[in-house]
Amino acid sequence: MLKNTLIVTGLIASVSMVGCASVNPSTERNLNQLQNKNWVLSQLGGTAYKADPNQSSVPQITFNNLQMSGTDGCNSFNGGYAVKGQKIKFSSISSTAKACLNATDLPEKFKVALNDVQSYKASDDKLEFLNQDRKVIMIFENKTN
Repeated sequence: MLKNTLIVTGLIASVSMVGCASVNPSTERNLNQLQNKNWVLSQLGGTAYKADPNQSSVPQITFNNLQMSGTDGCNSFNGGYAVKGQKIKFSSISSTAKACLNATDLPEKFKVALNDVQSYKASDDKLEFLNQDRKVIMIFENKTN
């Protein structure tokens, strides 16, 4: 009985938090700048990369309807995300596991940095991911056609 009560309480709390996030005007405004764009990595940890959406070795990410997907420069990934204001949290990320012949460790650096993301800043042409210290750790360019 206690287990059922805790489950119901947890579900109610989850629905309440999602409801708050969905009606927050700043969240809606931020989602409009984040979603439905092809974000191509241009900087990671201070190192610049050529943001070319035609190169499969360049990490890319897109956000649609609370689902995100992309590539780390080798493997494809997808998962969920939640936004409240400028805070962002990724969840249930799954990835392919190809044996890639990249001469760099960019895919691994990308995965590590993605796990450190706590918030973001987005404009029409630029997306910045920030860590818990509010330091920019990744920068993307909008390469939507």
